[in-house]
Amino acid sequence: MRSHRTLSFDAARRGFTIVELLVALVMGVIILSAATKFAVSSWQGRRSWTLRESVDRNARFLGIAIARDAAEAGVSIESTPVFGTLGTFTDTISILSVPFEPNEAPVYRFDAMDGDTINPLPPGGNCGSTCLSFLKHDGTFDLQAGDLARLQIGGERRLLLLTAVNDLGGANFSVEFLPVTSLLGRPAGLDDSLPIDRYGTAIQKLRAVTYWHDPTAKAVFRSERLNPTTGRPVGQQLADGVEAWEARLLFEDGFEAPRYDGMDTDSLNDAHRILGVKVRAKVMASRTDPAVNGGAPVYRWYEWRAAPRNLLYEKNRL
Repeated sequence: MRSHRTLSFDAARRGFTIVELLVALVMGVIILSAATKFAVSSWQGRRSWTLRESVDRNARFLGIAIARDAAEAGVSIESTPVFGTLGTFTDTISILSVPFEPNEAPVYRFDAMDGDTINPLPPGGNCGSTCLSFLKHDGTFDLQAGDLARLQIGGERRLLLLTAVNDLGGANFSVEFLPVTSLLGRPAGLDDSLPIDRYGTAIQKLRAVTYWHDPTAKAVFRSERLNPTTGRPVGQQLADGVEAWEARLLFEDGFEAPRYDGMDTDSLNDAHRILGVKVRAKVMASRTDPAVNGGAPVYRWYEWRAAPRNLLYEKNRL
């Protein structure tokens, strides 16, 4: 009886065999390896998602901003074949509209202040080579230095960047402007071949929003004002990590072009036929991660199209 009890006690205390131990170790290593691989994969996926989401967020902000501003193109101002309210040149998009603050910016009629009736007046300003006089509206005027304005002389249209606005007393005021022939890719100022129509000349304040790409900084900038001495847009960085940028105008009949030209023989690219703008951009993440994309930069291409309703429904407005 003592021997039987001893054998039973020894059998109850018997441990794993070497084979069982090896099998358990192998299974443990497999499970641990799978769990580690899953954890690493999840960790890398999370880091990859974070980088790509930052790219998407940056691009969404840029696309929304362009669509919002482009929607105002042509508000209370008609595009002519040679002067569009929506334009692209090189890497720049420019959007023109008449501001409402809260009412539409008034139109001021030209006044030569000479008491004569001879028409037209000689080319150039009437109070200086870069100076014109106008009648106040209801006894006041809201133009000031730094404003961008549309000068309408009969069927001709020019942009003026005002450098000074002077109250002449009584019913008159004068504006002085930057002596340049082009602003935002459009005709500007006065030249020796453009006479002043005594009865058909007026000025009105404009709002200009400009987007452009700086390839060195790999950034897109947005501007609402122009440098008073150079006429170039002055703005703030809107989005970084923009590796490439392309803007094209969308015309009637599905035609596309990098700019409009109402002076050539091709009528498909005239400015009054513009329906919208298409922008393509290559947006990159702001940083790299050695665990994502082999440490190379993460980027995506985006495309946005904006078709302002004003270019469709308000073409006949001035």
